Amino acid sequence: MHQETTLRGAGVPMYAGVHILGNPFCIDGAYHYFIPPFMAASVVRGAFVTVPFGKGNRKQLAVVVSVSDGTGLPPDLPVDRIKPIDGVCREKLFLTERQLELCFCLRDTTLCTVGDAVRTVVPASALATLVEYYHPLHTEEGGNRRASLTAQDLLVLEYVCARGSVSGQTVKTRFGAKAATSLDRLCDKGFIGRELTVRQPEMPVVRYRALDCPIETAEACLRGEKGYPRVSSDLQKRVLECLISAADRVEEGELRRATGAGAAQLKSLADKGLIRTLEEETNPMAPPSVGEGVRTPFALSDEQGAAVATLEALLSTGEPKAALLHGVTGSGKTCVILETIDRVLDAGRGVIVLLPEIGLTPQMLRIFHVRYGRRVAVIHSGLSAGERLDSHLRILSGEAPIVVGTRSAVFAPVPNLGLIVMDEEQEHTYKSDQDPKYHARDIARFRCAHENALLLLASATPSLESYQKAVEGKYTLIKMKNRYGAARLPDVHVVDMRTEPGQGNLSPLGTVLTRELARVQGEGNQSVLFLNRRGYSHQMVCRSCGKAVTCPRCSVAMNYHVRRGSGEMVCHWCGSRRGVPEACPECGSPALIRMGYGTQRVEEELKTAFPEARILRMDADTTTTKSSYNDLLGSFRRHEGDILLGTQMVTKGHDFPDVTLVGVLMADMSLYLDDYRAGERTFSMLTQVIGRAGRGDKAGLAVIQTMNPDSEILRQACAQDYESFFKNEIRLRRLLQFPPFCDVVLLTLTCPDEKELQKACLRLSEELRRQNEAYADVPVVAFGPFEAPVYRVDNVYRMRMVIKCRLTRRARAMFAAILTAFTTDSRGSQRPVLSIDFNPSSI
Repeated sequence: MHQETTLRGAGVPMYAGVHILGNPFCIDGAYHYFIPPFMAASVVRGAFVTVPFGKGNRKQLAVVVSVSDGTGLPPDLPVDRIKPIDGVCREKLFLTERQLELCFCLRDTTLCTVGDAVRTVVPASALATLVEYYHPLHTEEGGNRRASLTAQDLLVLEYVCARGSVSGQTVKTRFGAKAATSLDRLCDKGFIGRELTVRQPEMPVVRYRALDCPIETAEACLRGEKGYPRVSSDLQKRVLECLISAADRVEEGELRRATGAGAAQLKSLADKGLIRTLEEETNPMAPPSVGEGVRTPFALSDEQGAAVATLEALLSTGEPKAALLHGVTGSGKTCVILETIDRVLDAGRGVIVLLPEIGLTPQMLRIFHVRYGRRVAVIHSGLSAGERLDSHLRILSGEAPIVVGTRSAVFAPVPNLGLIVMDEEQEHTYKSDQDPKYHARDIARFRCAHENALLLLASATPSLESYQKAVEGKYTLIKMKNRYGAARLPDVHVVDMRTEPGQGNLSPLGTVLTRELARVQGEGNQSVLFLNRRGYSHQMVCRSCGKAVTCPRCSVAMNYHVRRGSGEMVCHWCGSRRGVPEACPECGSPALIRMGYGTQRVEEELKTAFPEARILRMDADTTTTKSSYNDLLGSFRRHEGDILLGTQMVTKGHDFPDVTLVGVLMADMSLYLDDYRAGERTFSMLTQVIGRAGRGDKAGLAVIQTMNPDSEILRQACAQDYESFFKNEIRLRRLLQFPPFCDVVLLTLTCPDEKELQKACLRLSEELRRQNEAYADVPVVAFGPFEAPVYRVDNVYRMRMVIKCRLTRRARAMFAAILTAFTTDSRGSQRPVLSIDFNPSSI
């Protein structure tokens, strides 16, 4: 197949081992291809190539993982049947040796495919912009060779020769779809060569949508008034509602995600003259206002100075190290982190700073831009494809040695990496729930070990796994027990809400909290209220049959929401919406009542109790656009709001000097979740939210409303007593054999056909038994299969198995064998799908 190509080149034939990026797990292995001599200089480890794959020789994108002279080929592979590589990417896109190591680390530790790993490490926009180009080869053009070409082939050849280099898409546009066959034939005969290049976006272009009519007109369309354009589609109505609420332009991607609308709905509204399109070139990675940065020295406290000295000593060893910075809320951990970053930069090394969620990124970016200027790059899921690629290339070139971002920033290709910081390291958002199901802490640990860097974990409430490692001496433990400067921890008042109804108060706001809100309002200070439940009411229940109104696509109750003055039912799992039923869907009774309350209901109560107060609500319903987090927090910081009400978004990382009151509604709600981490998460959440008060010169107060005031965990959180909590919780984990004393593996089967799912459960149990016999040295304790906590989501049924074991190399091999066998056996569109998650964030 490649003899003629070999004769044209010089030297020994070379072969490449590649991984096809689109292959499923069961056939995800190394495949070998011949390297044409004219590609020899470009086909190296980490290069991206296109190869013919399978019986149909479908063109596939692959990454090169090995290059050899044939000595490493499988002995049963006939050399004369090895196919040649089609094309190679000669531009900036490639995987460094470190990135290749990361890809295989991801594959081995999460059981994902190499393709999934590559798409995680490299921005998807880079892979999506690979373009195939053709160029003439300087070969003999004897009449005999040209005589074998068809007329179509000759036309295509002359077209390519006349232009020197032309994209495949351009050729197909000029000569039609059949030109692809001519291009392949001309390549095979050696008349033209094929290569890949990266089409770089010159400048990211952001597309916005905005109202093209007065707000009154849009509202009239929503009401269906005569004389106005007719808007009957629910998706179109959501678009108008979103634009009316924003009262400004909204980035198109954010608008689509918030409403579920597609191009057809947006085009229809534009055709009716209701919305318009705006495009703007932007490069937010290096805004004009960002200069070179000024590294102002800090006045460190004794505790901070000791912490920096300890970290500097760890850095000076030049060996991989890990430290846990455990400081109470407001102790000045950020100053310690910045001082440590200064020392790493002075040594000529790079830094990655990880944050648990996008909402914290804008305020942290302000700090970093002021201090380090254009040397900072940002990575998070809210960036456009062009922005993400721009950051990736700036980091790879060394232009931005400081990376600030969320979970995926841990893969940033920082040259000469010296430090990875994980702020609020206990947060579950650092664990991915999509393939690859990695934890950023594990990837950070791997990178620091291989690049002789320091891993710095920082938190007021560290995860039990990290604190246990610190206790065992695997991490260096650094404690900061006092708040910085004159600030002190707030006083805490625990309110027993069981007594409120007897006093005639049925409001979510208790008597004490209402009184303190009024006091703070009168003093001109600010308050933060936390409730971990959005919407107006938790559910609607029938008083006749006792059944709740459930989602038709999921096995959960729908939540009652209020949108523009009218109610609707919303599923928080699949996002489906429906009108409020007039009668019970189960028994037909009209006796429907709303039970429980969410942030919308509390906002309404606050407006009634404090009509003069300016209330800002921060939850998933009010942060649908790209700038929502920053806008809301900026407004509150500028004193454009008196009370900030929100879900978990308001609990951590924010520093508001004038917040003197924090209120927690339903503080014990998360204690009763069916998860072994329920106590840990409740303690962390309460500790963090209490820490938002009294961070400046003013004294703070936290009011904790609960139905269980005697809870030991609540008491420890109110006292900010992490050590006592850790001793109790770690003792319980040891007795019950939960992490960190074992690993938990979650096997999840999903299928739209319930009967097929039940059959798959039996097959999975049998496969686990069979593989455990083959891997007898891997002890496991298995539970299930049983229904997932939410059995049906978006008309897909889910069953689970929970397995306790130790995740050794042999254990991972056993689970890889189960996954391979199961995916190989599965067929058809209704086939059950198995996913495996090591140490999931919840079970």
